[in-house]
Amino acid sequence: MTANNKSPKPRIPSWAKKVTPILVSAIILYWYFRDQDWGKIMEAASKADLTTALLGVFIPQLLYWFFEVLITERHVTWFHGPFDWRKYIWVRGALYILMLITNTLGSGGIFLYLQRKTRMTWSRLLGIMLFRYGLTLWGLGIFFIPATWALHYYGIAQKAKINLWAWWGLLIFGVLFLIIAWSFWFRKYDFGRLNRLIVRNRESEFWTAFRTATRKQWLLTWAMALPPLWVTFLGCYFLTHAFGVEVPFIEFMVVSPLALLVMDLPIAFSGFGTATLAWVIFFGDYGTAEEIAALTLFYPFVRAACRALFGIISLKPAIKDISMLSLSSSKKSKSSAPELELEES
Repeated sequence: MTANNKSPKPRIPSWAKKVTPILVSAIILYWYFRDQDWGKIMEAASKADLTTALLGVFIPQLLYWFFEVLITERHVTWFHGPFDWRKYIWVRGALYILMLITNTLGSGGIFLYLQRKTRMTWSRLLGIMLFRYGLTLWGLGIFFIPATWALHYYGIAQKAKINLWAWWGLLIFGVLFLIIAWSFWFRKYDFGRLNRLIVRNRESEFWTAFRTATRKQWLLTWAMALPPLWVTFLGCYFLTHAFGVEVPFIEFMVVSPLALLVMDLPIAFSGFGTATLAWVIFFGDYGTAEEIAALTLFYPFVRAACRALFGIISLKPAIKDISMLSLSSSKKSKSSAPELELEES
């Protein structure tokens, strides 16, 4: 092999990428737990309603698994071709093991599997993902605008430790972007320079989902994303109250998306440390330090245990499907080799 064919060494070693999330979690946990009385933390945990807390984590994780498979199957079928969800459900479950490290790693595994399984171009796949997550995020703004207004109206905004004006900006931007996208693809409204800057080529494979989706598919995409999100928020609400952290319902439902966003930042291991950071920042006024400490150790641990359970259950059929996929790919590459040799000769 010539020097030109050698792949360049990565700037950051792979072992460093694996160790960094664990170190970040350890540093955050040390910062918050260095002066804690572990006896009081255990006492706070013993007073918690563990049945409610367990259900508040397990049910959202189970529902999230189901809807992830459902939405993916619908989108691949709509915008590419037939897709066997009965095999994908096991692969999706097995990929929860990667999500034990970070959600980003698990998402990368999902993208890679879908591209290999469907053989669609990366451009089309990324466009479908933008269509899906874009509608989810923009659609949530429609619900959170009245909820955030309620925070101001009832005076809860003064207690929330977030910059609600920045939050207002994100919500309004999301809804406006949804209106613009709908107007552009269905009303064929020309936004001039904005149109040329973002879309450029309407017929590009990247825009397949936006260009070919019907109004019903737009609404179904938005609607299918809501149940797992709302159940996750509700599960966290009951989990938080099970540990004695009495956050008002409206405030929790508005602020919890931000708290979960902080918890799932791809800098820590399985949410350890970042969960404590999020609950202290957003809900620190509603519980003692010991209650929040017990809660934010329990939540990432049980969530990781649920994902590990799903992964173990799914591992055998998932490995079988991935092995068949790898075998078919290798056969295809071998069958194309003689053609390449003929071309070279």
